[in-house]
Amino acid sequence: MTKFFISSILALLVSLPCYGWQTVLGQVTELEATYLPTTIMFKMSTGSSVCPAGAWLKWANSNTENNKAVYATLLTAAVSGTSILFYIADGDTTCTGAFIHVAP
Repeated sequence: MTKFFISSILALLVSLPCYGWQTVLGQVTELEATYLPTTIMFKMSTGSSVCPAGAWLKWANSNTENNKAVYATLLTAAVSGTSILFYIADGDTTCTGAFIHVAP
């Protein structure tokens, strides 16, 4: 029974997809509004190995309402000095984000 249980768990782990994320925690230092509502470009005080501090980061969603909401969030974070947590998929060299969280 134990061998069956261990084999089942290993089979489950092998079959699950694995997603890797680079995370950047820092403050928004610059915000570019030129390409709204399709794309938002911004810079942060910190970075990752692929997207270092001061590099242009990008948010682009096919839903323009989403882009407007993210822009408002980034603008509020920049003005208030609140940190954000920005997630970039591993292997993405365009520095395009997938998720944004306002850090406590």
